[in-house]
Amino acid sequence: MLLGAIAITPSSAGVLDPLNPFASSAGPATPEERARREQARTELYDRLSPGYGMSVPFVSDGSVAALQQGTERYRQIVASGGWPAVSGTVTLRLGDSSSDIVAIRRQLAMTGDLPSGGMASPVFDGEFQEALARFQIRNGVRVSGFVDSRTLAALNVSAQERLQQLETNLARVRSMLKFNKAPRYVLVNVPAFTLQAVDRGTLALTSNVVVGKPARATPAVSAQIVEVNFYPTWTVPESIAHADLIPKLRKDPSYFTNEHFSVVAKGGSLNPTSIDWNAPEVVNYRFVQDPGTFNALGVVRINMPNKHSVYMHDTPLKQLFSQSARAFSSGCVRVQQVLDLVAWLLAPQGWTPEKVQAAAEDGKSINVALGKSVPVHFVYLTAFVSENGMVQFRPDIYGRDAPGADDSEGQSAVVAQQRSAVTP
Repeated sequence: MLLGAIAITPSSAGVLDPLNPFASSAGPATPEERARREQARTELYDRLSPGYGMSVPFVSDGSVAALQQGTERYRQIVASGGWPAVSGTVTLRLGDSSSDIVAIRRQLAMTGDLPSGGMASPVFDGEFQEALARFQIRNGVRVSGFVDSRTLAALNVSAQERLQQLETNLARVRSMLKFNKAPRYVLVNVPAFTLQAVDRGTLALTSNVVVGKPARATPAVSAQIVEVNFYPTWTVPESIAHADLIPKLRKDPSYFTNEHFSVVAKGGSLNPTSIDWNAPEVVNYRFVQDPGTFNALGVVRINMPNKHSVYMHDTPLKQLFSQSARAFSSGCVRVQQVLDLVAWLLAPQGWTPEKVQAAAEDGKSINVALGKSVPVHFVYLTAFVSENGMVQFRPDIYGRDAPGADDSEGQSAVVAQQRSAVTP
């Protein structure tokens, strides 16, 4: 079903329009309605998003050339007066009519999301919805099918601010071009929640990632990947034990056993049934999670020694990779296609994807040293341009570009699950 081709007529308030998959009924949404809306959003995203992928490394001569062209385009937009601010605060959906829609149409036409012929209409029609979805994809905002608060915040970033963002990131990429001289390297673009594996200047792998929450930001790191650990244990860092694990255990002691932890004190291992979790000496204990698919590191850890003690790893919480904003960890980076990354890292040593998959299913803890270390860089690029000229922005999740960025994703069940978990 091509959503942009649906003929929409305004519906009476409280009446569910069967032709409008984004329509709302009176009262709280039913599970069926929520499922229908989610399916419609997914179809819209899946249809449009392939045109926005990066076909070149974030740090490359091709990326610099595209950023230069995008920067010049936005200089012209600024010189022509930019786009108007959107004053409205009301959610806008299919079938609505508003002067704010006219203002948004003008911006979407300037940025190439909307054919200029549709600029004057005040009606939220299928053409406007598709243009809005393109804007949402370009700005790292969840494709919602309507003008929500996060989309409105992105729309109200001025053309001058966007130009400054492009100039800032162009300078960043230029300063990193030496990365691309390495025969093979891994790069994580933190605010884009994306990992790239680069082989002789060409993309070998792209993967979604989860990065650190704003309060525990993933640091800028340049290190060397030296080892892959299958079925690792997780020794809980003291900071996470104090801030997350011990408070969790004081509220729910069963969490210790359910999540397969062991505890060590100065005298050796302790029996958890004999521990008073409210006792002050608990803060001196060391906690270790057993290896397994339940482990916070998943079934594989990628060892990259660095002063921040961060690394890349698998995760049992794979649902998080479908979120548009993925800043949930305590600083480490979780990789969706982690086994593909491991296969790429170990390929020079004769490891096939099948051998990696077998090790991931075997359940045995083994450490595989790389014959030759591979550079890895965690970088912060909030603006980039794909080879087809699509200028893209991402929320400044750590406030390194400008204040006021919104990276919240709402209180979905998946997000709530993550926020209650104890993870690296």
